[in-house]
Amino acid sequence: MIDVRIHSSRHIETKITYPIPEHKSYERDVNYYIFTPSQLHVSSDFISDEAMLRKFQAHARYSSPEITLDELLDRDNKTSPLVLLESYVQARISGRNDVPDTIFINELQTLANSFRHESQQILRECRELAKEQQLDELRGLLRDWCSETEEAIGRFRELLQIVRSHYPTGNRMVTACEWADEAISLVIEGASLEMYLSLESLFGTLQDAAFSLLRRSRAELSYRRQQHYESVVSKNNRYSSEAVAYRSGVLKKWTQSVLYLTPVLSKAPKRVAGILAGTAAAIAMTFATLAAIFAETFFLKNSMQWALLVIVAYVFKDRIKEGLRAFFFRVVPRLLADQIFSFVSPRTGRKLSRMKVIMRLVKASHVPEIIQKKRLEGGNPFQEMLPQEDVVHFTRYVKVFKTEKDRAIGPWINAITVITRIRIDDWLKEMDDPSDVVYVSSNDGDLEQQNSDRVYHLHLVVTEAAKNKDIENIYHYRLILNKKGILRMESVGTGDLQILQ
Repeated sequence: MIDVRIHSSRHIETKITYPIPEHKSYERDVNYYIFTPSQLHVSSDFISDEAMLRKFQAHARYSSPEITLDELLDRDNKTSPLVLLESYVQARISGRNDVPDTIFINELQTLANSFRHESQQILRECRELAKEQQLDELRGLLRDWCSETEEAIGRFRELLQIVRSHYPTGNRMVTACEWADEAISLVIEGASLEMYLSLESLFGTLQDAAFSLLRRSRAELSYRRQQHYESVVSKNNRYSSEAVAYRSGVLKKWTQSVLYLTPVLSKAPKRVAGILAGTAAAIAMTFATLAAIFAETFFLKNSMQWALLVIVAYVFKDRIKEGLRAFFFRVVPRLLADQIFSFVSPRTGRKLSRMKVIMRLVKASHVPEIIQKKRLEGGNPFQEMLPQEDVVHFTRYVKVFKTEKDRAIGPWINAITVITRIRIDDWLKEMDDPSDVVYVSSNDGDLEQQNSDRVYHLHLVVTEAAKNKDIENIYHYRLILNKKGILRMESVGTGDLQILQ
């Protein structure tokens, strides 16, 4: 499943999750096709492949821990971060400090990530049940959420008090526990408040559940104020809301840093390119040398015929080089890539995946026919009468290696998520000013002048398939842009059109 969303007015973000296999490695191919109107000049005539490749930035992380609150609270669940932390604390206060600080802090981060992931899942379920008017199920879901979160944070805050009494104030372990406590409090407050707001139309029938959520949210705010945490807005400081937003971002990045994977860039593409360039130069020099020998044998040295033959030899030198490069890219694209990198686990040093990237700027007629048909869905039926569109074709070949799960280090790890962020600056340069004037006839027959945005449409087609197999998943998105950036994105398919903000 590929998740495509707007990250900012100038960035598109895609997320793809790859399960980590324990028995057999597997490979997946992902292709991005961005169809662009020709007047925007996003083509090989104006932009090099290397420059466009820099617009596609990829990073990876472990997928968020999928641990339910029931699993988190289960004292017999040895993979629960809460249970592990309780055992680590008992080991420390009893003098058996055989757990490194790094592992302890990582479990704190994992606990906060578990709360965040589960809160998002519960919030989605809450909204779906509210939409479908399934009140009994919704009431039970909210009741369980309030009681289970209260029990979970109660157990964790008991651990926090033990750590505070065991270590001096300002100790690294105390600080880590307090940061995790503050991050979890923010997650619970935010999720409770969003659930409360999602029940606005049901206040009459779910008033008790709604106000329980509101009390839960306010209790967390009051708790952070009591603990003198930084993530509390102060009425006396006009910059406090800015500080709270910054603090929330810092805590989120800190808790998620345990998920980040280390990228290792390969030098193989540059080496292969150097070998090809050397081979082309050698062939060109051989051709030039043979041409010079032939010229001196049959023509007078420094004559017009001799000079023309030497010039022709050097003209062919660059053509040979480019021809060889194009041949290798066409015949063995998996062996020759613009970029090759691997993601390595920061905990174990194991290589989790290897990725090869190829960037091409082509015309619409050069992409596979199935992609051309997908692009035309819900579009202009006379597209072929317009100037041919330019296409940015980004390919990623992914191999995910088999990795045995480590029950001592990250037992919850079961997948990696690859995030690709696409910057659209090059698409905006040739756009006209966004403001346009439209005249609309009113009911009285008068003409009214209205300002309207001048927009452009880009089409993004994404495909996913196993190695050397037919396409398994194909997605089509329409991006509406003006000179200021992305306005919105629409999912285009055979069914209803879905608008993605």
